[in-house]
Amino acid sequence: MCQVIVGGYVPTSLLDWPGMVCASLFTAGCNLRCPFCHNPELVPVPVAGDGPEAFLRVVEGRRAFLDGVCISGGEPCMHRGLGELMARIRSMGLKVKLDTNGTYPEVLQDLLSRGLVDFVALDVKAPWDRYGDLTGGFDVASKVRTSIGIIRSWGGDYELRTTWVPKLLSLEDIKAIRFMLKDDAHWVVQLFRPGRCLDPSLDQEDPASPAPLEEELRGIRVRGIGA
Repeated sequence: MCQVIVGGYVPTSLLDWPGMVCASLFTAGCNLRCPFCHNPELVPVPVAGDGPEAFLRVVEGRRAFLDGVCISGGEPCMHRGLGELMARIRSMGLKVKLDTNGTYPEVLQDLLSRGLVDFVALDVKAPWDRYGDLTGGFDVASKVRTSIGIIRSWGGDYELRTTWVPKLLSLEDIKAIRFMLKDDAHWVVQLFRPGRCLDPSLDQEDPASPAPLEEELRGIRVRGIGA
């Protein structure tokens, strides 16, 4: 039995993998505590729970209508059975997208080297020297830097994404991220929207507007409300 604990799933999504019709699986548990996280129920690390068998049955029944499966979380790379799960999905003729915070570079390298992933979306939370401020005190910047190097040398499709929460990240911070990523064309800034945040105080904040980003950082990709 596959050793992945499932926090939930969506049988069909047009949003989690742009340009693709996918099913989305959310693994339970995360090693970070980002205050702006929109899946707070998936953050606690479970000691037990349901595996992916029910989800795989759903995917099997719908595979003629799907392009692939998005595996998100939580943090999927925490789960020892992740590679097995991906192999079972690929055996159905479906592609696999991995959403990750990049803090398990050795797992990421293994999955990519085994040809189990078609697309990686990796979160870049903050400038390297502020990483702990945006992750609940976990200074994991060196691991994320390693993971970025891995996906850049991999040769497959990827995305680097930063969620802009104006209360937590200034425009200068966003400029610093752009510089440290060497203006990577795969980088996109996602606009924060309040609602169900791990830190409830952020639910009182206004949604982020694209206007300051578009004015101060011309040419960057912006995704979200009003963008």
